[in-house]
This record gives sequence, structure tokens and C-alpha cells, in this order.
Amino acid sequence: MTDLRFICTRLGGVACLALGLTACGLNESGNISAGKGGDTSHPAQRGSPTQEVRAACGDGVPTLAGAVIARQPYLQQVTTNSAIVGWVTGAPDGEHADVTLPDGTPVTSALAEVDASALRITGESQMWARIEGLAPDTIYCYTVANGSPLNGRTGFRTAPAADSPEPVRFLAFGDSGGGGSDQYALLEHMFEFPYDLIVHTGDIAYDDGTIGQFEANVFGVYAELFRNLPFFPAAGNHEYNTSGAAPFRSVFALPDAHGEKWYSYDWGRIHFAALDTEADYATQVAWLDEDLAASTAPWKIVYLHRPPYSSGDHGSDTGLRTKLGPIVEKHHVQLVLAGHDHDYERMIPQNGVSYVVTGGGGRGTRNVGSSSFTAFAAEVIHFVYVEVGLEELVLHAVDATGVEFDSMVVAR
Repeated sequence: MTDLRFICTRLGGVACLALGLTACGLNESGNISAGKGGDTSHPAQRGSPTQEVRAACGDGVPTLAGAVIARQPYLQQVTTNSAIVGWVTGAPDGEHADVTLPDGTPVTSALAEVDASALRITGESQMWARIEGLAPDTIYCYTVANGSPLNGRTGFRTAPAADSPEPVRFLAFGDSGGGGSDQYALLEHMFEFPYDLIVHTGDIAYDDGTIGQFEANVFGVYAELFRNLPFFPAAGNHEYNTSGAAPFRSVFALPDAHGEKWYSYDWGRIHFAALDTEADYATQVAWLDEDLAASTAPWKIVYLHRPPYSSGDHGSDTGLRTKLGPIVEKHHVQLVLAGHDHDYERMIPQNGVSYVVTGGGGRGTRNVGSSSFTAFAAEVIHFVYVEVGLEELVLHAVDATGVEFDSMVVAR
């Protein structure tokens, strides 16, 4: 592979410009159809991820007064009893989030705080409204207001209790935010599966993770999902192209015990851990060892950007594998999700751990080969939809034409 997009990826934007390669900043296109199938014996049941909460609460469209909102409201850190609503405004004084039950019964009103440390365009403020005192697995409705509503009422569902018998469903993808036709083609099919939360394996805002790229290629694309579903991203290497990923940490309200770089959280029966593969591996793996040891969740899932196993263009990060492998095996982690390589690859389980590369979120595709550890691989724009029941996990890989082209079952 010697085309301009490959050269630009390898050299980076500054070096490309120095060589006169003006194509570097263009969005890349890839294969929107897998063209071949893996294990398709476990097809997912389809449904909307937002229909239930919107039927109960509304669609949250901006009002006339909402012209002051520069970034529409979105959900962060939803738990069994709390949530954070974020937005960006040009008129921060007195803005708040009003929360009700679907029947209109008032629950709380949370005054929003200005995040003074957030990177913003002059005249705009990053706002966070922290909502507490909620009940598990319950639909709540919210509006952002400042004297009058700035958006129509819409809603979210809190996380289920750890002992809930209901399945947990989530969407995962990576390497997405180029703003081109591939990203939008895949987005269309993200509304066809009934998941509860979204995780991301990094490289969210191309090319450099700037505030402008987050606005255009992330919030400008996924606003309809983000207002009703929580988003839990891991940082990728492209986020670190700008100020050590400061814009990434400005636009998201992530658990901050480690500077919003790596973190964990529970959603029902699953304990998730998000790692930062641009930070020190040894420090994170030591933390992960303690974090997983403290969890009593029956299902454990780790996600990160650089892949421990990969037959793609970047290949396996063997240094990461050496450090991470023994820890995830020790604590019986069932699934590790990664990105970085712009393809899909499902590995043969390694010492009881299933590894999947999901880096085809919309920023083009790259060649992927086959290794001794490969079960199935495809160079394709895609996401994975994961259902976690009491005794088994089922992962479904869906391409940008809406076709489920691979699946995997993991027993607890």
C-alpha cells in the first residue's frame, strides 16, 4: 500500500504539508460492506435505542430560546442513581437541567456549573449539570433551561442494578470521526439496535482531536444518540495530537481519579475498564490489577485503543500484550475491545480471553491479514453490538450497509 492516504497516516499532517501532499486532510473512504461472512449463526434482534425514552419524554429538539446553545445537551457518567448532562452555551448564567418523571412529576433541578478549565471558543462555556438521587433502571426526562426551556423535553434511562436479570446491551466502535460518507453510512444503522450505552475504542475526532474537530465530527454527527444515551470513550493517538488530549478531556466528563485518562465503571452485571494506550502501560496495568480484584461483577470487559492482538496495518502491540495479558487472564476478563487498525478482527480466544479489534467506525479502512490467532477478519466499516445475559455474551458485527457479517458467543 503506497497511496497518499497511507503516506499521510504514517508521516502526520505537518510532514505531509512539508512534502506537498495536500490530500492528507481529506476524509478517507473504505469498504462499507464486509463482502464476506464469518459466524452469522446468532443474528441480533433489532430495535431502536432511543424510541422508548423518546416516546416517554420527547425528542429534545432546540427551542427558539435555545439559539444560545452551541453544543446540544448530551449524557455523561450515567449510573444507577445519577447522571451528568453537558452542553456548551453562550449565556451560562442561571442555566440548569430540570428533571421529571415521564408523567411530569418533578424530580430535581440541577444548577449547571461552568467548567473553567475546559478549552472553548471565545464567548462559549462548557456546562455540566450533575443530577443525583435517581433510582436504578428508570426513565427520567430532562430539559435544559434558563428562565425558559432551551430544548424540548427528552429522556434517559439510569443503569440497572447489579442483580438485575435483564440483559445489558451496548454499542462499541472506534476510529470514527472523519466527518465523511463512511461515518454517516454507519450512523444510519446505529439506530437499528436496542442498546443502553455506547463505548468507543479511541481516535474519536480526526485528524488531531481539536475542539473544532470534536464539534464537527463527533457532536455534529452523534447528537441524536448522545442526548439519550451515555457515551464512555477511551482516548486514541489522534486525540493526543492536540495539547496532550486536552480537548478530549474538556468535552467529556469522565471519572477523573486518573486525570480522565483511564477509568472504570459498572453497568448492571458488567464491570467496564477503559485504558489509555498513549499513557504508561505499567502504571495502568498495576491499577487495573487492583481495580479488577475489587470488582464482584460476573462480567468484566476492558477496552482501549492500541490492540494487543492484530493482523492489521499497525499490528499487535506486543509490549502491551505482555503486560495486559496476565492481568486480564488472572481476573477472568471475558472480552477486550481495541481499535487503531481500521478493520474488524475477531481472535481465537487467548488463554480464556476473547479479543476483538473494532476500528472501522468511519475513517476509512485498511488491509487486514491473518495470523495464527485470527478467527475472522474483514476490511470494513462497522460497529459491534454486544448483548450480555446471565450466562453468555453475544457480540454482533454489523457493517455500514446494516448487514450482520460476524458474531461470537462467550460463555461465563
